[in-house]
Parts: sequence; C-alpha cells; structure tokens
Amino acid sequence: EGKITGLVFTPTEESPAAAKPATTPVPALAKPTYATGTPVEVRVQNGAGPDEVTWTPGVVERVVLNQNGQPLFEVRVEGFDGTTRLPADNLRPVPAKSTLPAKGGPEGGRTDEGTPTEAPPEGVPGTEGGRDAGPGDREAVDPGERVDVDDDQAGGLVQPGAGARAGDPVPGKRAGGGGRGEGDQDAGATDGVLETDEEPATKKPVPDGQVRHDYAITDADPIGAGGPKEKSRRNLDAIKLLKKIEAEGRLATPDEQAVLVRYSGWGHSPQPFHPYNVPRDWQDVRNELDEILTPEEFEAARASTTNAHFTSPLVIDAMWRAADRLGFKGGRMLEPAVGIGHFFGAQPKALAAASRRTGVELDSITARIAAQLYQNADIHAQGFETVRLPDNFFDLAISNVPFGDYAVHDPRYRKSIFVTRAIHDYFFARTLDAMRPGGIVAFITSSYTMDKRDPSVRRYLAERADLLGAIRLPNTAFKGNAGTEVTTDIIFLQKRGPGAESQGEAWINPKEITGKDGAKITVNEYYKRHPKMMLGEMSLRGTMYGPAEPTLEGEITQKLLDGAIARLPENVLKPRVRAAAPETPR
Repeated sequence: EGKITGLVFTPTEESPAAAKPATTPVPALAKPTYATGTPVEVRVQNGAGPDEVTWTPGVVERVVLNQNGQPLFEVRVEGFDGTTRLPADNLRPVPAKSTLPAKGGPEGGRTDEGTPTEAPPEGVPGTEGGRDAGPGDREAVDPGERVDVDDDQAGGLVQPGAGARAGDPVPGKRAGGGGRGEGDQDAGATDGVLETDEEPATKKPVPDGQVRHDYAITDADPIGAGGPKEKSRRNLDAIKLLKKIEAEGRLATPDEQAVLVRYSGWGHSPQPFHPYNVPRDWQDVRNELDEILTPEEFEAARASTTNAHFTSPLVIDAMWRAADRLGFKGGRMLEPAVGIGHFFGAQPKALAAASRRTGVELDSITARIAAQLYQNADIHAQGFETVRLPDNFFDLAISNVPFGDYAVHDPRYRKSIFVTRAIHDYFFARTLDAMRPGGIVAFITSSYTMDKRDPSVRRYLAERADLLGAIRLPNTAFKGNAGTEVTTDIIFLQKRGPGAESQGEAWINPKEITGKDGAKITVNEYYKRHPKMMLGEMSLRGTMYGPAEPTLEGEITQKLLDGAIARLPENVLKPRVRAAAPETPR
C-alpha cells in the first residue's frame, strides 16, 4: 500500500542522459480525460460525513481547459437539471464489477498520476449539480457549533489547510473547535472564529520576550518596484529568511519583516516554473527554488503564477479612503485573497488598531509570510472554498480577488451553481454570506463581473446586496506592480438584512455606449449612467484575454481616484448594535 508522490528518472550508463543528475524531475502525468459522450460516474456529497457519498451516473457533454491548461468536464448528471463543470478528480469511469479491489488490497481512489480505480477517493469534496434558485437557497455543509475565542487568543496564526504542511513551525495559537457556524441574525452578539477540518500544525513556542508586531508599509518599501529578475531575487531572499525564522521557532523581527514584505509572488515571473524547458537565463532561479522549496511548496508556487498579481499601493490606499468614506471605522475585517497582506500593511494605523483582521491564502509560502508580517491577524493557509466562515459576521471585506474563467467546487452553492463557474463571481457570493447585514464588500475584480452579457450572477448578488458604486480602473493600473495589463473594477456592495428593500444602484443589465473612435461597446448600465466612474476612455483593443476586447485606456492618478471616491455615498456602514442585557430583577 502506498501513494505515488513523484517520478524519478535514473539513466543507465549507456543512456545519453547519464551525465544528468539521477534525480531529474519528470513532470507528473496528466489526469485521465473523458471524451464527449463518455458515460461516467460523478461523486455526489449528500451530507457532512465521509460515508454520505454516492456515485451518480452522468454523461460528459463538453471538455474545456482552464487557465492552467487543466481539463474541466461539463457533465449532465442523472437527476439534476442542466450541466455542471467538474475536474477529473470528481469523476470516475463506469466501474466493471470484476475490477473492485480485493479486501486487504490497495485502497481505491486515484494515484497522483491520475489512474482511476473503483473506490471513491477520500477527502475529495463532493459535487452536486443544481438549478438556479433565489435568495436563501444556499444549503450549509458541515453545520456545527461556532467556537468563541478571546481576542488575545486569535492573533498571529496560520491555520493549515490545503497548501500548508502539518508540522510546519509557524508561530501563534489556533483555536480548537467544531464545525461551521450557522447564520445568526444578531451578528454582533457572538464572536466567531474561522475553522478548518485539519489538525493544527505543530508550533514551536515563541521565545520569552518576543512581542507580536504588525508591519506597516511605508514609501520606503519597494512594493512592485524593479524588473522580473530583481523581484525574483527578493522573493528568494524572503523565502530563505522565512525558512530560517520557522526553523528557529520564533516571530520575525521588524527588520526581518522589511525583507519579507518585498515578496511579490511569481505572477510576474513564471519562467522558472516551466515543466520542461526553463529559459537559460532563469535556470539559476529555478535551481535555487528546487533547493529551498519542498515539492509541495514548489507545485503550489507554480499553480499560483496565473493569479499572483499583487495590488498597486496607489489603488490600495484609494480603497481604504473609500472604506472610510462609506463608514468603516474599525471592526471585523476579512481579506479572502490576502497574498502576503498588502491590504493589511497599507491600512491606516487608526483603523488597523480598531480592526480584527482575518486573511485567507491558498499558497503556503505566501500565507506563512503574511502570518509573519501581521502577527496579530488570523491567517488561513488554504483555499477560500475550504475555509469555514461564520455567516453574518464581518463588517468589511476588502481584496483584489483572483479572476478567471475557471470554476470553483463548493457544494454549498449546489442550487446556484452558476456562481461557482468563474472564480471571481464565487468570491463575491461566498463573501456576502460571511458579511453581517449592513456589512460592505470592496473588491477589485475583472470587468467581466460588471459587463458580461449573462446577468445571472449580478442578479444573484443584487438579490442580496445593494451596489453602492463602482470604479473602473484603466488597463495600466496593475502594469507596474504585477506586470499585467487588464481592465478592472472596484465594486462596493452592502449586504441587505432580512426583508430589507433594495436601495442601491441598478446594475444587472448591460448597455451599449460609444467609445473611442466611435466603437460600439457593451458596458454595465451603471457606467452608462455614471461615465465619470470610468477613469479613462473605453476602446476595443487587444488584451491579455484576446483581440478586440473592451478596454479602458488611460493612466491612473490619485486625483482621478479621489474624484471617483467623492461620488460614493457617505457613512452607510452603521456601527454594530448589540442586544441590551436584560435587567436583573430586584
């Protein structure tokens, strides 16, 4: 019994490759593919327990590739309306009775190179088909008791999940406890805590005399400065320092934090992660990565290159000014795609002192750096779809969420599965559930959230929250820091309470405008009514997503950002109101 974790090529003496090291890594084999029309069985999670899984017949109707080049299969599942888009891990061939493993043999499931066997793999989230539904249709998974923690027990932790290894010597404490909290109408009455299914990592005690310290980004920090090679060198320095700190079982000092904050991810430099042909001028970086990262960390970093585009400090500062205008003066704050925590580091000091901060980050190295930079925050090293969040809890969510046309699997949304088909849409839907009534979501997202012709996701969000406003950023807004040109929006939503009527802007339908050179361009109806909230001029031109894409041309400036922020409503976020304690009878 065992599990294949990698392949090693060992040449013979006669082999022309014999001069190469015997541990030259060979890329993992592709997972099995299923052609259109192939009968399959689909893993369906019917409840919270591992035994509540069934395999339901289905037929593959279409095969597509996500941005990582991995296949996704659109499957029509027996007993469900429509189709659902799934990865290979949630499918298996229709089994032959004679191929079931004998008792005492290897456990069924899927080996790392993707060979399907008959028993369902343990620990893989289930999949459900579904149909569109209205407000309140989301079904909670793994309901349980919400655990309360005192503020002094909640800071400075990395909670391991997908992407974190048990036993990593990361600092801080982890609150124990059970399952996911159900939605409370009185969100201010109980303090909640994020939870995971994983056991806490083994942590070395913090040496006596150390004090938790949260980093504050200043103009002296070279956030986003330099070319790809220079940024990569800073990344390597930060990773080496992180490993040293963790090996010593302590917290980073302020001077060390100034090195860690220079880490910028690998979105700007995917070259050293090429599976076959690393460019010669990037081979030295690849060699160092192979030396300092575990195989799991390396694969996580490779997978992050499509979305590890960190946000410009100019934009982050503007979003904090917008949050202040909308009424956020401190409270429970969520950053669901925290990266290394630039939104925390750039938060005004008064707000930071009045906030309880929670971050979620899939990449292990990135999350652990964030935990060292913001030692009083709760940092969860796992995917946003796997972290357990209490409903109706947070006052503010602020982030630059990942965006792309690839799906997220979360059975909580089986009745509204369309919100999971693009990762940026999913982040909005999932975050709204975690916000208290009146709470505000301020997200940078792809312009397709606002402009795509299918209004289903916007309608879903509008049934639950009011659009306070949106600011369209020109395609150069992230060029300096992330090395990418893409048109983005900052969207501000406010969650409505039960029974409350909508008082926000209309934003469900697309409308046509005349752009640069007379081009007819489809944009959101909000922007047709408020053209000054677009900080540039719409045109049709080639982008990273293809030719003739609607693009906002222009250069971002603080003056333009401040003008747009001034058009947002003021003080719409009201303080929490706790229920008064009953009087004690005399």
